[in-house]
Amino acid sequence: MDQARKKALREEYDQRKPDMGVVCWQSGDRLWMAVSKDAKADYNRSLFQLRLGSWPNKELQAAFTADPESFRWSLLKRLDYEEREEDHREELELLYLLCQEEYPQAQPMRPGGVH
Repeated sequence: MDQARKKALREEYDQRKPDMGVVCWQSGDRLWMAVSKDAKADYNRSLFQLRLGSWPNKELQAAFTADPESFRWSLLKRLDYEEREEDHREELELLYLLCQEEYPQAQPMRPGGVH
């Protein structure tokens, strides 16, 4: 691949506007939620770690290991935003709190909170 093509692909990647919001792994009536600044990347990373058996939330990992076919990934709430470079932490935290109200049975996907 030539340098011009690499540069064009890098610029295209840098300009993309990834889905941000609250993501969820669900199995039956069990939900695990987290804030995500890039839902697609978080899906790929979490699925890889779950398949590897190295997800930090041991309860989620045990449930996935027992029945991986029952799990599905979703973007529960999408954050509408204009600029990718802006700090969206507060809006994402608020969106997470709204999801907690809507899904009181949901647990944090990662130990230690919403991130």
